[in-house]
Amino acid sequence: MARQKWTPPTPEVQQHIEDVVALYQEKQEAERRYKEALAKLTDAAGDAVPIAHIADRLDVERKTVYRHLGRSMT
Repeated sequence: MARQKWTPPTPEVQQHIEDVVALYQEKQEAERRYKEALAKLTDAAGDAVPIAHIADRLDVERKTVYRHLGRSMT
């Protein structure tokens, strides 16, 4: 079965596309800020907050925090 030819979206659909793009960009920025703040909390050079405490507060496993930091648990 052949694909239907794509037609430009209606103004309503175009607005939904713009909304999705904006939300994705906001998510990316929030994730960047989250990881930056998390790294500051766990900075070994400063008064680091234990990973276990952060994991408890986020209600996630410690390995999730390590993954967000880009670190290995070992």
